[in-house]
Amino acid sequence: MNGIYAAEDGQNLTSNNNITHTTTNNITTTQSSSSENNAKYYDYQTDVHAAGEGTPSFTNQQITQAAIDVKKFLEGNKYLPEYITINGIKVNQATFLQLLTTTTLKINNSDNTTTPLITVNQPPAGTETTTPRTLTQTEYLTMAQNIANYIIDNGRAPSTVGTVFGNIKFQSLLYLYSRALNMHETYGALPTFLAVRPWNNIPITDTNKKTITTQDITNTATEVKNFLEYHKYLPEYITINGIVVNQATFLQLLTQTTIKINNSDTTTTELTNTQQPTTGTETTTPGTFNKDEYLELAQSILTYINTNKKAPATMNTVLGNIKFQSLLYLYSRALNMEKTYGALPTFLAVRPWNNIPITDTNKKTITTQDITNTATEVKNFLEYHKYLPEYITINGIVVNQATFLQLLTQTTLKINNNDNTPLNLTNTKTPTTGTETTTPGTLTKNEYLQLAQNIQTFIENNGQAPGTITSSLGNIKFESLLYMYSRVLSSYKTSDNILPLLITVRPWSSSNIPILDEFFTIQQITKTAIEVKNFLEGNKYLPEYITVNGVVMNQSQFIYLITTATIHLNTGDTSLISLINANKPVTGSETIAGGSILQNEYITLAKNIKNYIENNKKAPSLVSTSLGQMSYQATLYMYCRILNQNNLNHELPVFINVKPWKTANIPINDKTTFTVAEVTSAAVDVKLFVDGNGSLPEWITVGGVFLNQSQFLHLLTSSVILINSQSSGSVKPVNAGLPSTTIKDDLSAGSLSTARYVQLAEEIKTYIEENEKGPSSVTADLGTTSFKSIIYMYSRILQQYKIHQTLPSNIILKNWTTPIYDNQFTNQDIIKTAKEVKVFFDGNGYLPEYITVSKVVVNQAQFLHLLVTATLKINNSSGSSTYLQSVALPQSSYEKMNSGNINLASYITLAQSIYDHITTNQAAAGSFDINLGKISFPSQLYLFSSVLDSFQKNQQLPESIYVKAWKTARNIGTTSYGNVVVSGPYGNLMSSVKIAYIVGVHPIEWASHQAIMEAIEAYDNSLAHCYYIYKVSVTKDASNYEKGRMNGQLLANMFAVPEIKVKKYNMAIDIHSNVGNWAQTRFVFSPISGGSSEFLAWVIKNRIGWLSYFSPPSQTSPQYVTIPLIQGGIPAILYETYTYEPYDVTRSHANDFVSVVDGLVF
Repeated sequence: MNGIYAAEDGQNLTSNNNITHTTTNNITTTQSSSSENNAKYYDYQTDVHAAGEGTPSFTNQQITQAAIDVKKFLEGNKYLPEYITINGIKVNQATFLQLLTTTTLKINNSDNTTTPLITVNQPPAGTETTTPRTLTQTEYLTMAQNIANYIIDNGRAPSTVGTVFGNIKFQSLLYLYSRALNMHETYGALPTFLAVRPWNNIPITDTNKKTITTQDITNTATEVKNFLEYHKYLPEYITINGIVVNQATFLQLLTQTTIKINNSDTTTTELTNTQQPTTGTETTTPGTFNKDEYLELAQSILTYINTNKKAPATMNTVLGNIKFQSLLYLYSRALNMEKTYGALPTFLAVRPWNNIPITDTNKKTITTQDITNTATEVKNFLEYHKYLPEYITINGIVVNQATFLQLLTQTTLKINNNDNTPLNLTNTKTPTTGTETTTPGTLTKNEYLQLAQNIQTFIENNGQAPGTITSSLGNIKFESLLYMYSRVLSSYKTSDNILPLLITVRPWSSSNIPILDEFFTIQQITKTAIEVKNFLEGNKYLPEYITVNGVVMNQSQFIYLITTATIHLNTGDTSLISLINANKPVTGSETIAGGSILQNEYITLAKNIKNYIENNKKAPSLVSTSLGQMSYQATLYMYCRILNQNNLNHELPVFINVKPWKTANIPINDKTTFTVAEVTSAAVDVKLFVDGNGSLPEWITVGGVFLNQSQFLHLLTSSVILINSQSSGSVKPVNAGLPSTTIKDDLSAGSLSTARYVQLAEEIKTYIEENEKGPSSVTADLGTTSFKSIIYMYSRILQQYKIHQTLPSNIILKNWTTPIYDNQFTNQDIIKTAKEVKVFFDGNGYLPEYITVSKVVVNQAQFLHLLVTATLKINNSSGSSTYLQSVALPQSSYEKMNSGNINLASYITLAQSIYDHITTNQAAAGSFDINLGKISFPSQLYLFSSVLDSFQKNQQLPESIYVKAWKTARNIGTTSYGNVVVSGPYGNLMSSVKIAYIVGVHPIEWASHQAIMEAIEAYDNSLAHCYYIYKVSVTKDASNYEKGRMNGQLLANMFAVPEIKVKKYNMAIDIHSNVGNWAQTRFVFSPISGGSSEFLAWVIKNRIGWLSYFSPPSQTSPQYVTIPLIQGGIPAILYETYTYEPYDVTRSHANDFVSVVDGLVF
């Protein structure tokens, strides 16, 4: 039976067998009240044993149960019970500590014997100095043995026990071993780790962890890193998955874990409590450890800890002394990187303490590209600031100057050996100050490569960079070496990855910075030429000064470099080109015409310009070319483009385009190859030009490039050959001049098959390439073909290819005549389009101006020719194709025909008449006489579209077809008070001038309306323009002056005005009459002054003697009719006659008016 007795102020409390809810003065364990368990309690310190009784003893379980009770009591009340009852025997705290430690040792040794009770005196008060930590099992077992020994030797418990992390006082010891036995009872084994806290840290939570894994340390490292980077100080104690350690112990675990991970060692990590170090002085400088370096440092730290039982205050490295706190942060970052990326970092940044946070790079290697880029940055920094940066960052990796020199020279040697393997980072010490004795001069490539090897050897042997290095120019000091190799690699970067052949050396002095290399490779000059070209094309002017590889020069000096570079490229000379002094030229008067300069000429020009500059110390203002005098600005631009072309295609261009120097001519496009699509597009342009002008263009633009006729013929034939072979690719231009003589065609008209014109193309292409000029003529199957006819023929071939995506099966060839149409269509092609035209007209009320037949756009007259030809062929059962012909539209067309049927024989006869007329005249006729009257051109087109549409539906020509008169009357709107009907067209159906007459707006003015309609009808077949009559019919209140007028105005505004605006008539005329209440009775006017409406009204007035221009004081219709029309962009006027004059006068005047309007020019 166990019990706990708590006492305060020297008061002993007696245990009670019943369940008791304790106060702070009396705590007991729960006991049963049955008689058999109601044992006697003994106070071992005061009771006298009965005679013959032996010394009491306790089992491990009894002591463990008491430990559990004490732990619970303490954690509930925050103080220890003064006495503890174990199996009915009351013992003091000191005795209980002896029993706890003894039992802990017995359990560890699997010793199940009972523990005899001995008298142990309480200790005096002790002072606790312990800090929060964790004891390993070995440590707390050793401490238990030490406590037991102390008690045996001294007869009392110790006041404190000294440990590696401070003195633990008596009360804390009692709590510690109570917790140990509680853990044993709970988990069946003594704990591996046992927490230590200063007294009053109650309760203390212990972990049941058996081991510390590398994952535990890695996770905690990340937490420590994040804590430090947020708070800017380290946590005093670190908890590793429930195990609390101090900073020194955590460093031991960090370094141990880092080495384990590197060795792929997955065993658990041993906890070794380590003392904190003394304060250390840090002397480290910013830098970067490679992996080997920080692993070696980790091993050195572990060795120090194992030897000295405490962490080092500082560790000496190649970067200086690193203090304890920086080491802890360094390895926390290393393990955080391992956790993040799955591997220890290749590089680890080093900074003095308080540089928080530190960003590490995940780079696995340092490449030559990294060093080259950084070399350029260092060069630029030095040339701007006149001093070197103390530390250099290479893509996130910080190194000192000495280490960077090691990397610079290593990179230079690797590049020379085509070695692309990563570089080794070797932290190198900065040298002592050296004395420089160098003289200005240059080092060859071999010399600076040998120096690089010497520097590498020195660093390997001495662990630091040289203060000076001996060269052919004297001793070069460390700073000059770093600058020189930065310039070497910067030049390499900007010169198409080629190490410079020479490098300039000057003594180290701010006045000698920057050092400029005034000799250049072709690559350096080319790079700048491209930059100048781009600048000019973007800004439309030349830069006044130009920089080549860091050297600033004027335009004359740059012209010297680019012309010399062009000469070197032509001869294969790879030597460096030196800069010379030259002044800027004055501006000359340019006379050059647009065109192309061939390679031989621009090479000769380059030599002449180079010699001129060398002799005159300036560039020529003008350069004489085959195209005229070219300004120095155009010359500079031309050679920039030549070098750009060489850079793109690795050869000098065959020719270069030239235009006069002016903003509008910039940019000038240069090409060295052309796609088939580009040549084809140009071929179509040439065909259209020939068809329109009857001659070839002198220069042809292909893909933005000007070519002469011979060069274009070469591209034409090359493209035809390429298409025929079904090969992809592009065609390349050649140097070719025009034929030396001109020969005319001597041909029998006919055609060439695909095989024949492809064979001919091969012969022409070969001739041009071998002779560098076009052929004067070609002899083919049909006779002698002239140079221009050959170009026209192959342009037509490619035009057909563009339309049909296949080469034509044959091509027409005949003596020079234009245009020649090669488009041919099957009956089915024409029938399909006929249906589309009929559908279009039926839906829109007018014919399309142009018609597309199998991707070929034709005019209405050409389509009529195709329609009648197809009709005749179908009638004759012919399936042959129909060639497109050149057919002009009729100048005029009139119709006087009734609607009705026309039978097969009649429309076949008409088709033949149309065909014959077109064949004879190359133009369509305005009209033909048929049984229904005079049929106009538009009606002919619609008639035969309808015939072929019927054929498509029924697969036979119709026996008869209904022909509708072209002139129609169409109701365009009806209301309850009237309607509007539009009649027409009248006059010349082919006229582009369309005029609308509006009649009936005021119904009681009927005489003027009737007279105009009769006049137009009378002149229908002689009018030059085309007319439509919009007749407003008022059906409600027509005789009522006010209501009838308003109804007419509303009808016109609602229906006539919108349609007239949509159809964009050239003019609209509203017809009226008046009763003579105004100063004038017969007049015209525009309701809006100014503009074309008033102008037209005055023209009409001036041509008719009896007519006046008069704007009446009161007007009703204009706001509904003519004003909305004028505002909609349609010129509109009013014509007024006198209501009470005889009708024959009104009719005569109408004839005059209609005639004058028909004579207006628009």
